[in-house]
Amino acid sequence: MAARIDALMEGVFIRNDRERLERLAENLSPDFVYISPSAVVDGAQGLSDAFSHYRHDDRLHTSLRRSSPVEVHHGYLRYSWERIEQGRVAQQGWSFGQLDGAGKLERIVSFEGMVPTPTGERSQD
Repeated sequence: MAARIDALMEGVFIRNDRERLERLAENLSPDFVYISPSAVVDGAQGLSDAFSHYRHDDRLHTSLRRSSPVEVHHGYLRYSWERIEQGRVAQQGWSFGQLDGAGKLERIVSFEGMVPTPTGERSQD
């Protein structure tokens, strides 16, 4: 599962549209949904679009990397991650996910920051 997560983190930054979408689709279920504080998107195209601003801003030199092992049980997973910009950690967070029956990613829910913010400070309800 770690290899699947790592492939997604690398895949969202592939410049060639066709290659990027093919790589992402290899690891995602047909009903994939990605949820973050700023977006809810469907499928490989939606995941690709969610990271397009990082891919197109050459000044940032952005990448993602896992900062923990991937823990999996009963079809669910979690891991921590870091977004690197210009060689420095710009953001840290957690992602939680759900797998489909074939072991592909069906849902990823990402949270920015390593600990929840105090009640009321950043609620997206």
